[in-house]
Amino acid sequence: MKLIKRFAKFSIKHPIAAQFISCLLIGLVIGTPLNIISIVQNMKIIKGDMELFMELIPGTIVMIVVLAVFAYPFILTIYELISMVSRIFDHVSKFIIAVYDYFALLIGIILEYMLLELGYNVLFNKQWFEELHNSELHMPINTDYALTFAVIFHLFFAGMFILSATDTNERPPLVTLFCFAGMYIGVIEAVLFTIQIMGMNYTMEGGKEFYCYDAGLLFTLFIPVNMIIMTIRVMLVEIQAYKIDENRMSKVDSVPFLKKCNDIIRDSKNWPLLALIFMIPLLCVIIVILALFGQAPDAAIKSFTETANYTFSTKIPPQNIFYDEHYLCTVAAGGHEKIVKPLRMGKRHGHDVIVNRQLLIANAFEQIIEEKTPKFHRAVRHFYDTYGFPVAKLIKSKIVADIIWFIMKPLEWVFLAVIYFVDAHPEDRIASQYL
Repeated sequence: MKLIKRFAKFSIKHPIAAQFISCLLIGLVIGTPLNIISIVQNMKIIKGDMELFMELIPGTIVMIVVLAVFAYPFILTIYELISMVSRIFDHVSKFIIAVYDYFALLIGIILEYMLLELGYNVLFNKQWFEELHNSELHMPINTDYALTFAVIFHLFFAGMFILSATDTNERPPLVTLFCFAGMYIGVIEAVLFTIQIMGMNYTMEGGKEFYCYDAGLLFTLFIPVNMIIMTIRVMLVEIQAYKIDENRMSKVDSVPFLKKCNDIIRDSKNWPLLALIFMIPLLCVIIVILALFGQAPDAAIKSFTETANYTFSTKIPPQNIFYDEHYLCTVAAGGHEKIVKPLRMGKRHGHDVIVNRQLLIANAFEQIIEEKTPKFHRAVRHFYDTYGFPVAKLIKSKIVADIIWFIMKPLEWVFLAVIYFVDAHPEDRIASQYL
């Protein structure tokens, strides 16, 4: 208990450092037992060989670091929630907190990018009209309107930095309201992007949509949730810090209507609601400026709707082409057209696949050895299942597929020679594959 109390006091004095220590502790507490289990299991295999044992230690360190990094959004959210009620950041410069918040969200964006690309096959370089394979997904934002999307998102940071770099009582209330409005707009876009991601799906044969709902997507909530908490925290600080100078008079005080408006604006309790109204003129100004750079007036909407595979998407993408990732020749057929020379579409296991001559010859050869020498075929299949599958799974790009196509070329000639030696109508057999 004493240790917990000491850490609580440390967290109040050094909240940013405490967050990183908390992440590291989570990595240690979770990662160390997992790797101890792994080491014990491997010790049975390596039979006490200390050199091999020492090679397992770096894996433990890597796992601790990875767990600490992915624990960061959780820890950040907890500290942000605490900061709204305990004011643990009061003794830290507002500007330092703003810089920290910026990099904290940047880390969250990088982690979300990694999650979507590595975990859900989202290709951020593929527009909705481009052909994809298997369960790959197009990018969630139309790149033609990426400038608008980026500018609107950075309104959040612009508002936060202006508020942090200037004194509340020296700053005109209208500037404060526009800063709050910018933060609102950034938060709304972040929420919409998360909703867009939550509805991700991919289309296979028959026009069926398969949705990718699972617990992993909950990770995408951290960015909008933290932005909302940051906005509330900043607003509370600004509202409480603002003091009305009762002795200062203004020319507008002589006009009843303007005096009423001025009194409403000067009352800091009204700022959260007034900021909603100020969002409209701020958006209009941003749209006009972006129009000078070639962005459409409705680019903010089109950035979400002119996509495929997501919640707000309105476009129908080309049907994903299926190729079996276990088979080298099938993967190689998905390389660049000028090199692998696709001939037509075929069927494998009920899915459409790209078919080229190399793939047809390889399948015809396997068919022949299966018919003529079933025992040898079983041996060849076992060998390929053992060594070919892992290699085929590594092929994730057209360039690698092209390389595999070239590597397989000598084997293709051998397969073709065998087919011509044993089959009376070799080209008929080749042409009949994958129909």
